[in-house]
Amino acid sequence: MAEEVTARVSRYVNDGSDQDLRRLLRGAELVAEPARTAFRRAGVQQGWNVIDCGCGPLGGLAVLAEMVGPAGRVVGVDLSQATVQRARAVMSALELGNVEVIAGGLHDLDSAALGGPFDLAFTRLFLMHQPDPVRTLRHIADLLRPGGWLVAHEQLPSPPPRSHPNLEALTGTWDLIYEVLHRNGVPARVVEDLPRSARQAGLEVTAMSGFFGVIDPEVMFELDAASIAALRERGIQLGIAAERIDGLVRDLQAAAKDGGYEWVTSPFFLDLALRKPAARQPR
Repeated sequence: MAEEVTARVSRYVNDGSDQDLRRLLRGAELVAEPARTAFRRAGVQQGWNVIDCGCGPLGGLAVLAEMVGPAGRVVGVDLSQATVQRARAVMSALELGNVEVIAGGLHDLDSAALGGPFDLAFTRLFLMHQPDPVRTLRHIADLLRPGGWLVAHEQLPSPPPRSHPNLEALTGTWDLIYEVLHRNGVPARVVEDLPRSARQAGLEVTAMSGFFGVIDPEVMFELDAASIAALRERGIQLGIAAERIDGLVRDLQAAAKDGGYEWVTSPFFLDLALRKPAARQPR
C-alpha cells in the first residue's frame, strides 16, 4: 500500500485540478520522509491503530495510512469543522479508506470516543500551540495503550528559516508566528521544554533529534503566506496591526512569484520519540 499511496500523492501533485490540495500535498511531501523515519523507529506495523492529534487538512494522515495498511486504522482529530471537512475531502481524493477524521477538541474526546486505545499518536505543529503542554501530553498518554508511542514533530523558534538571497519577510513571518503564540498564552519555551514536559506527563523520552529541509522557494513562500493569512483574524484580536500581517503576506506571495530565490529552508523541527510505560507484569 505504501507505493500506492505515494503514487497517488505524486499523481495529484502533478495532475490534480484542485490548486489548494496540490499545495497541501506538496507541503506534506516536504516532511513525509522524516515522519516515515520516525514511525519506523517506533516500530509502526500493518494493522496498528494510530491517531494524528491536530491533523489539519492533511498532517501525517497519508503517511500513517500507508504504513498501517488496509488492516490498520488512522484517526485524525482537529478542532476546526472546516478543516475536518477539507481533510475528509483530501482522504477521499487519495482513496484512503482506512482514515477517519473527527471534529472536536482533543481534550474533550476520550479514548473510547475516538476508538482507542492507540498504538501510536502523532503531533506536528500541535504541541507548540498548547498553553499547558503537560496537560495535553497527559491526555495523549491516556489515549495510548501501555507501551504505546507518541511521535512529536514540533518546530523550534531558533534557528529561524533562511533563504538565499535573504528575504526579510521570512524572519518577520517567524517573529509574528511566535508573537501570536505568546500573546495567546503559550509558554515562551514550549517546544524547547517538551522533553521535560513529557517526563512530567509520565512519558519516557526514548529518542530525540531534529531536522530541517531545503525547499523549493515557490512552495515554501506560498505555504508561509497561507500560514500568516490563516492567523490574521486571531492576530488582530490580540492587538497585532492588520497592516503588518497583510504586508508580510504580500511580500511572501511576491517572493513566490519572483523566481530569483535559489533556496529556502523549512523550520527546524524537534523530533521526539516518547513512550507510555508498559504495564507491569504481575509477580
